[in-house]
Amino acid sequence: MNKRKITLTRRIVQIISLILIVYGGYLLKPRPGTYWGRHEITGNQAVQSGKEVSLFPQLKAPQGRMSTTQFSQGSILWPSGKTPVLENFPPGLICRFNPKGGMFKACILHFFNENLSWRTPIKYLLPHIALFMLLCFLLGRMWCGWVCPIGTVGDFLTSLRRKMNIPVRRFSNRMRRSLRSGAYGILAVSLSISAFIGIPKFTRFQCYWFLPYCQTCPARLICPVFGLIKPSWKDFSSAISAGFTILAWMILGVFIAAFYWGRRVWCHLCPVGLVNSWFNRGAGVELRKKAIRCNKCAACTDACPMGLTEMYELDKDAIFNQKGCTLCLRCIEVCPQKECLSMSFFGKEIVKSEF
Repeated sequence: MNKRKITLTRRIVQIISLILIVYGGYLLKPRPGTYWGRHEITGNQAVQSGKEVSLFPQLKAPQGRMSTTQFSQGSILWPSGKTPVLENFPPGLICRFNPKGGMFKACILHFFNENLSWRTPIKYLLPHIALFMLLCFLLGRMWCGWVCPIGTVGDFLTSLRRKMNIPVRRFSNRMRRSLRSGAYGILAVSLSISAFIGIPKFTRFQCYWFLPYCQTCPARLICPVFGLIKPSWKDFSSAISAGFTILAWMILGVFIAAFYWGRRVWCHLCPVGLVNSWFNRGAGVELRKKAIRCNKCAACTDACPMGLTEMYELDKDAIFNQKGCTLCLRCIEVCPQKECLSMSFFGKEIVKSEF
């Protein structure tokens, strides 16, 4: 692949992924009466439906527990009322609130939040977790840089910033570490709340605290718009819902502003991207540097949308799969030194820097 075609290829992949993920419910929905072999999991019991059993159980709320399908239109967690094409949770910010349900059910954080609240037996979760880990080990955080629909929206906002001649703001390593710590905080608080309301004694709070991250996630407000469906912009039915509504507005504002302040700033704060980043090192996709060919021009640092400087600073041959890297390959595209930087997939070189 010629290096000049890397960004073009990535844009094409992003657009195709956005269409499939968001509009999968329109394009590939099975006809009424069509059976998809699967297990329907309700509490501690599995009920087989369809003609054959799927590897991936369809997870449902046990009696007395909340689910998104129980929220009416106008509620903060109201989805479009449709089920997704596939009951899977791939890497990336795949939103449960996609119009018509979308291609996949949701992101991995939704998966853990929901099933912690339901106290789903681990044996039913393992197939979904195994698939998620397999996809992460294959491509690492390339899911963030090439597939995630919210990342694609962010890149579009960045393009608008360039057209408006707004200068990019660079963030220090300390700021990036602080944002990453914030992602850990969001992840920990969200999972803790979900586990708490899953305790039988406290299930009465699920009507307020169910899916706490989803209630504030910018994707919940952005994705329905792609299907011309009005999202639940506000819910003041209770003090807690009002608090989540206001917090969601604030986070959406930060999300939009972040892409005008810098490039992919939100991706440092995203808890789903954080989980993906744990698999970057050891993934099938690898960035490699031959230090002897580097002339320290810093073109890779200037081009990096995540603001990473480690590739420039490396003074020895190394595999660069830093946790913050989304593997967008912009560093390879702009590197003026032949074969200084390259990307390989399980050891097979795919693309390298050229003159």
